[in-house]
Parts: sequence; C-alpha cells; structure tokens
Amino acid sequence: MSSFRDDAPPSSQAQGVVEELGWPISSTRPLSAKSWGSFTNLLEQATSLSQTMPSDAMQAMAKYRIAVENIANTIVERTADPLEGAFIEESFAYKRLKGACFVGHVKTDLDSVAGAIGAANLFDGLACRSEDNLNGEITYVLNEVANVDVPPLFDTTAGAGVPDENGERRSVCLVDHNEPKQMVPSLAKDMGRIIGCIDHHALAEGFTSSKPLLIDIRPWGSMSTIITHLYIRLSAPISKSIARLLMCAILSDTLALRSVTTTDADRFAVALLAKLGEIESPDTVAKQMFKNKTRWICNLGPYAMVRGDQKDFSVDGWKMGISVLEVTDTAPVLAIADLLLLELRILKKEKGDRSGRENDVTAQLDFAFLFVVDVVKQCSVLLVCGGREYALASKAFPGCEFRIAKEGMVKAPGTTIELNQTLCNVGGMVSRKAQFVPSLSQPLAAGFTCHRTRVTDPAYKQGASGALLDRVLSNRQAEVRVSSESLQLERDVKVAESALYDQKQPA
Repeated sequence: MSSFRDDAPPSSQAQGVVEELGWPISSTRPLSAKSWGSFTNLLEQATSLSQTMPSDAMQAMAKYRIAVENIANTIVERTADPLEGAFIEESFAYKRLKGACFVGHVKTDLDSVAGAIGAANLFDGLACRSEDNLNGEITYVLNEVANVDVPPLFDTTAGAGVPDENGERRSVCLVDHNEPKQMVPSLAKDMGRIIGCIDHHALAEGFTSSKPLLIDIRPWGSMSTIITHLYIRLSAPISKSIARLLMCAILSDTLALRSVTTTDADRFAVALLAKLGEIESPDTVAKQMFKNKTRWICNLGPYAMVRGDQKDFSVDGWKMGISVLEVTDTAPVLAIADLLLLELRILKKEKGDRSGRENDVTAQLDFAFLFVVDVVKQCSVLLVCGGREYALASKAFPGCEFRIAKEGMVKAPGTTIELNQTLCNVGGMVSRKAQFVPSLSQPLAAGFTCHRTRVTDPAYKQGASGALLDRVLSNRQAEVRVSSESLQLERDVKVAESALYDQKQPA
C-alpha cells in the first residue's frame, strides 16, 4: 500500500490535466478533509465527466489517472487516521454487521461472490457461497486474478447453514439480492436471521422483515461498487486481493463498463480499484474473464445453459422466465439452438413441479426466453421457443428482425410459431434488468392478449405440443441424469424432441 503514497506536489503538466477535468485538486484548493467523510462527495465530483468519459475501462482509467493517484494516497492516510464520520458509521450504523454471515443469491455470479467476500473482510464476518458449482469466470478471478479462497457453502458451514459447536448460527446479511426466490432455500425459510441487505436491485415485493434492517441499496451497476464505497466511508484498508476481486466483479456486472446500467460510481470505482490492485489493464482482465465464462457456459450442455442464469418475473398476472448467457462468441450457443428451445419449453412446465405430486399448471410459466449476449460486440439475440413467446416478443421489440434460430432446422417448436420466428435480433440491448425486463413488461402491463390465456386462468388450455410434452415429462421419458464422462447434466431428449417438433404421441 505504501507504494501508492507520493507526498511530492503534482507536476505543472499533471496539475493542468487535473484542472482541465474539473477536479478540485490544486495548491490553492486542496481536497477538503470533510469530503472524505462521505464517498458520495467524490462521486459527485466525478459526475461532471459523465458526458465525455468513454465507457472503455482503459480510457476511463486514463481520464481518472491523476485524481485516482491523489485519492489513493489519501485513502491510505485515512485508514491510519480515520475521520469522525468513519468512527460514527462504524460504531453505530454498521456495527450490527460485525461478525455476520454474508451470502449472495442462488444461480450465483461473480458480483454476488465477490461482494460476500469483500463485505465479510470489511466487517470481520463469514463469507459463504449460495451453491456448490461456480462458473468459469468466478473460479478464474478467485484463483488467477485475486488469489482468494473459494468461500464455503452456506448450507454446510458451521454458524451459517448449520449450528456451530455452541449450537448457534450467525446473523445474515444478504448481498446482491433481496428477492426471497433468489435466497438460499434454507435461509428463505428462516428470514428472521436476516439483519441487513447490500444490493443494487429494486426492492422485491416479497422482501419483508419483522424488525428493522440495515439496508444499503443503490442504483449502481454493481453491488461491489457499494462495497468499495463502504470501505472508503469506513476508512478501511483495501488489500490488493480485495481490490482486484471487487474490480473484476464490477467489470463483470457492467460488461467492462459498457452496459447501459453502468454509472459514474462504477467507472470511478474500477479506476480506483485498478490502482490499488496494481492492475495496468482492466480490459485485458475482463477479456480473460469473459473467455473463461464462455468456455464454461458452452461446456455446460443445454439443460444447465437455460437454467444457469435464469430469473422469474410477474407482470399483470403473466409469469415469464428470462435466462441470459453472456459469451464472447454466440456461434457455439446457436449451434444447439434447437435443444435450447426444447429446454425452454420444458422449463416452463417444470416450474409447476411439486416434488413428485401432480404438476400444477397454474404454477408454470406463461413465457420462457433466453437472451444470448455478445459481450464483445455488445449486442444480443433472443431465442423464441413458442407462439406465446413470439406474440410477446414481436410487441416488445418492434422493428427487430426475426429469423431462424439455427441453420438446418426443418421444424418449428410447436404449432403456433414458424421457423423464421424462432430468433429475434434485439440489437444493442445487453441488460436484463435495464432493457430486457422493461421491454417485455411494457406490453404485458398494457393489456397484452394472445391466442392463450394466462396459465392461472381457469379456462386456460394448452396447445397440442404442450400437452404432448406434459405426457413425456409425466411418464419420465425425458429424465435428466449426470453424464459419467463429462459429469454434465444431460437429458434423454429423443422422445421430447419428437413431441415438440413433430407433435408425435409418445410411445
């Protein structure tokens, strides 16, 4: 950390750059000590650059270079001599988070894992992961970039999912989520243990508590930006490993600062964390992250690809599931588009599964979508698995081109959709939260109708291919198993494919 200290005054050239960028750093107007009581002031100073600063990480670093060097020096000083504001924040506002267990959402991502680790390090707590398997991007960053241990599994960790040697379990702070459906299932049944939430998503309707919580929710592109904010507000040292981890998480959630969800707070945090983490090229790191994630995704197989990053939403009684795959090359994904379309249709039905009991049609999804995001070209395509999906997508994305999802496909997935309607090019849209969900929600909220009613409607009646798929699934003719060779989850799709694409009765 001492390598970031530089007590020499800035050169005249550097001073000129600083003044040109509007930063209040000069011999006549030094940074006010009061401004360090709140990181928000720093972000407000950065806002003046929002109209001119490129979203590319390296160019953002160049714009912030002089300011970040001065700020990094001051951060080091403040960790040794905290201000009154940091004392008050730590002693009263955030004291209850000391020693807590920090855990992210299921179907976890890098921001969720990094946020848990960063918060646990800050508050002397316990970081846990929500599920066993982590994607290739997460393992690459933990092992190769940050050199940080994989956090233990929540459900099997003493003091988290199970009692410790004293028969006690820690209080829990949620990170990167607040929707009960996204919580570790065992925690969702015991929400009284939750004492805090640090997140950047909208507050879910189902998130309630019987007592006041410490909640820090900000409209930024990454939850790890909030964690970075807290480190500085509390005058806590940021180690090189933690800086690298948080930086990578922000790059991941904002698609290397190119997503529409990116804010000045995220850009500023990446520039600062890159300095503290001694990373010369965040773009290079981001490219490697995305390559590892793409390789991991394409090796998953269709079943896991559809379910790995999938979330459910409800608008005006309509229920839709939206899956997202972020890759550096869409070709390997679209090469198995027919199998992905089948998995989307099955996913809708599996939502009604009631642990061995008869499938509950009213609990199924009305729509299931899969967006394939090209993180290099910053554009996306949408896989459209049925007539209902096409009816909604054509209203949600007017003017966008529809075409065949996979060259060589000869039959459409169902009787109410054509082959050339199975893929929609949605252009420069890349964000589920800021673009996909709002676009699909708007027509639903405006009185959407199509050839099917809602699955919750007593008069609902599914089509021929849907009924055939129901029979296939109820007869256990499309079971999922673990491959003995690849250890992937694989489905016996022969009968299901025949039911969906040929509308043939299962034997």
